[in-house]
This record gives sequence, structure tokens and C-alpha cells, in this order.
Amino acid sequence: MIWECSKCKRRWYYPVEMCIFCRSELNEITPSKFTVKGITEVHIPSSEHDVVPYFELILEDDFGNFYVRKSFRNFQIGDTISQDLKVPFCVTAKDQMRIGVIGTGLMGKQLAQFLVEAGYHVVLCSRTKERANDALNKIEKGLSKNRDPQAVKSILNKIEASVDLEKLHEVDLIIETIVEDLDKKRQLLSDISSICPENAIIATNTSSLPISELASSFAHPERVIGMHFFNPVAKMQLVEVVYGRTTSKETIESIMNFTEGLGKRPIMVKDTPGFIVNRSLMPFINEAASLLQEDVSPNDIDEAIKLGLNHPMGPLGLADLVGLDICVSIMDTLYQRFKDVRYMPSPIFNELISKGYLGKKTGKGFYDYGH
Repeated sequence: MIWECSKCKRRWYYPVEMCIFCRSELNEITPSKFTVKGITEVHIPSSEHDVVPYFELILEDDFGNFYVRKSFRNFQIGDTISQDLKVPFCVTAKDQMRIGVIGTGLMGKQLAQFLVEAGYHVVLCSRTKERANDALNKIEKGLSKNRDPQAVKSILNKIEASVDLEKLHEVDLIIETIVEDLDKKRQLLSDISSICPENAIIATNTSSLPISELASSFAHPERVIGMHFFNPVAKMQLVEVVYGRTTSKETIESIMNFTEGLGKRPIMVKDTPGFIVNRSLMPFINEAASLLQEDVSPNDIDEAIKLGLNHPMGPLGLADLVGLDICVSIMDTLYQRFKDVRYMPSPIFNELISKGYLGKKTGKGFYDYGH
């Protein structure tokens, strides 16, 4: 921080109550630009950064002061950084904030709709124009249930659908919702590293994959965090905010504040397989599925749990809502980590999945939904 006299413009680099020359008030000045003056590539892990290589940068601000900053992006001597890399996005300017949502599956569509209804501008990225258009049509249909056409049009104007990831170059926050596959998510984070603004936060909606491992594929792992929303997004209050080894305090604070601003209840979770909910839920669902092998009907299983434990949904109905393929993916991740038979998917999961029965989204899973 720099203190400048409002009258004679003399400067101090330490706190001073008033100008000692003209007794005028001082104004605080925050540097806005930094020039890269030196770079050291580091190949030895440290307590702060176990991912290597990273870069130690010597930066000079507008006023001739020097700073040392760590970076996972390889700048060149003379490059200009427009702001401090640690500054998080502003979560208060809702009408100006732009959020990127990557993926137009069930969660991607729900998140995009929820965010624009909350007042944010959304860039919705999909693999194909067909999927992007289908997502917009379904969002429009959802909005039309309780709004007049003019209100629907006004909300839809806040969504920009695209197949071009380059559209994310001006967003403040990205939430990726693509398939629950570690390699595909890592590739995506690597692809968007050179596109994202310097202060953008990258959130993954993964339900079980390791945040620290995903973050290692992004140029600035300190800005990668987990935001695990639950289905249906509009109704479920919980968001698991999952921080990895390299996630910065500024990133955590920004996402916690942002989540609360959405009217959700964020729970901060350390990066551990399955986090809290799925690590507890999957053995429960798995055991219920195993009961089917013993000729117990799915309806009896779910009714027993609802009436006996006062749960709003039975485990098999919940598995259908989550998606049987998603359940198996989560259980596989947990089993690979813990080697515990509780997380080995019951054979009935693969039987149903092989027939294309993935749950409610395909019209059939443990139950037949008739569509």
C-alpha cells in the first residue's frame, strides 16, 4: 500500500497520519499494474506448492516497488499483469458479474437457469450447437411455468449459449459441470487455463473427484475450488464448498460469500473422496440395491426407509434421481481410494446401466417413470 499527499503529491510506503510537509490529508493508493522483471522456474515442491514446476516472479508496480509472487503461468520478462493475482472476484456487483457454466447436462441446465433467475449473466458452453439449443429450450420451458412471456424473454437475454470456450475470456467465475471423469475434467481445466481472466475463480461441480488433482491441471491452482450443488439445484439448500491443498483463502472466502448470496447453505469441506454427503450416502444406496438381490421389492425398501427413518425419499428413488451412472462413478472413485467393499457397486447397477436404464433422466432405473 502507498500513501500519497492529496495536495503536494509526496508519497510514503508506510502508514503516515498526514503529510509532514504541508499537513494535508493522505490518500491510500493501490498499485493496479505490475511488470514482470524476473522469473525463476522452481522444480522442487514446497509446503505451499506441491505441484511443480511453478514460477517465482519478481514484479515491479507503477511506483517502482518490487514484489515476489508465485505463479503457475509462465510469463515473459516485460509482461504486464493488470492486477494482483490474489484479488478475488467481487461478489456484490450482481448486475455486472458474468458466470460461465460449462456443460449442458442436467446440472448444467439447472445451474444456468438458477443463476440467471438470481440476476447473474451466464455464458453457457456446450459441445454442440444442438445441445446448446436444447438447453436453452428446456430452460425457457422451465421459466415459462410461472412467468409471463415478457419476463421469460428478459431472463433469457442474460444467457449467452456457445460452443466456443473463448467466450469465457471475460467471466468472473466458471462452474464446470461436465461428465464425472477425472481425465476429461483435467483436460478441460488445462484447455481453459489460457482463456480465463487473471482473477477468475474456477469451480468444479464434481461430486467425488479430488479437487487438488483437478487443480494441478489449471495454470492457477490457487483459484480452483469445488462447488458441489445438489439435484434439483433450485430446491436443495446445501452446497459443499471443497478446498484443495492449493486453494487460496481468498478463493474460499469469495465462494462462501457468493454461495450465501445465492440463498444456499455452504458447508466448507476438506478435499477427501466423496466429500461428506456422497461418502455417507453411497454405502446406504449400495446396501439398498443389494437387498434387491434378496427378492425384496424396491417399493418396500424405500417405504421402509421413509417411514422408519423419516427420510423424504427412499434410497432407490434417490439413486434414480441422482443417476445410476453417477452413483457407480462415485462408488468407483471411493473404492479406488479406500479399497472398502462397501463402495463396490452392487451387480444390479451394471445390469440396469447396460440396458440404458440410468434412472429418472432416461425414464427407467430402479423404477419405471413412463417416458
